[in-house]
Amino acid sequence: MDGIGNYYLQVFSQSASQAAVLTIYLLDSHGQIPSKVKDPDYEWTKQSQIDWFLDTSQELRKERQERHPQKPHTSLAFMHIPLPEYADSDLAIRAGHRREPTEGPSFNSHFYDALAKEGVAAVGCGHDHVNDFCAKKPQNQEQHHHIQGSNALQPRPWLCYGGCSGFGGYCSYDGKRYHRRARVWELDTGAGSMKTWTRVEYSGDRNDEVVLAKDGVVHTPVMDEDTTGMSIAV
Repeated sequence: MDGIGNYYLQVFSQSASQAAVLTIYLLDSHGQIPSKVKDPDYEWTKQSQIDWFLDTSQELRKERQERHPQKPHTSLAFMHIPLPEYADSDLAIRAGHRREPTEGPSFNSHFYDALAKEGVAAVGCGHDHVNDFCAKKPQNQEQHHHIQGSNALQPRPWLCYGGCSGFGGYCSYDGKRYHRRARVWELDTGAGSMKTWTRVEYSGDRNDEVVLAKDGVVHTPVMDEDTTGMSIAV
């Protein structure tokens, strides 16, 4: 398989059943490459990685269905460099901010579609330090995928940035400086629900909290409009 450090971790329930309640996929997003298309440009997720992910996800799902068919389960994926979909102009940002352009591969190998097919709740990335949003495709453009062995329909995963957490990297852009921040992910193993928010340097508050999954299924919020025209997730 292409890359180094492609692997998964499972989190198990504390009950005697030891059912897997969360699977975390971690993938090598490679690095910068010479390109006549885009500067800077980056290598894309390779087909061998996509095949590995699909095979692993389906094998783990089969095992869960045989042993713990009623237990809610959630999946996350993490990589350093964002997928091309992070740069889409039609992304609906539900929490956080886009403060700099997304720098990712110019070639789209459609790993995002594979993640959607397998019902992954969210993708987390870094690379663009001052971006800290969680976003989704507009609801009217949601593409649903039948999950193998299930009649459930899964919407597309959330796309989330982690923000700049360390003091070794930049935390300013376009002449503006920002506080360091880190993304927190919270899973309710009983309900199969997941929330995320950011913790900002020198503050204990939760910032830009959003629900990512309910009952083990990706959550697509209903959007209302307030008097200022800002979208509110409910």
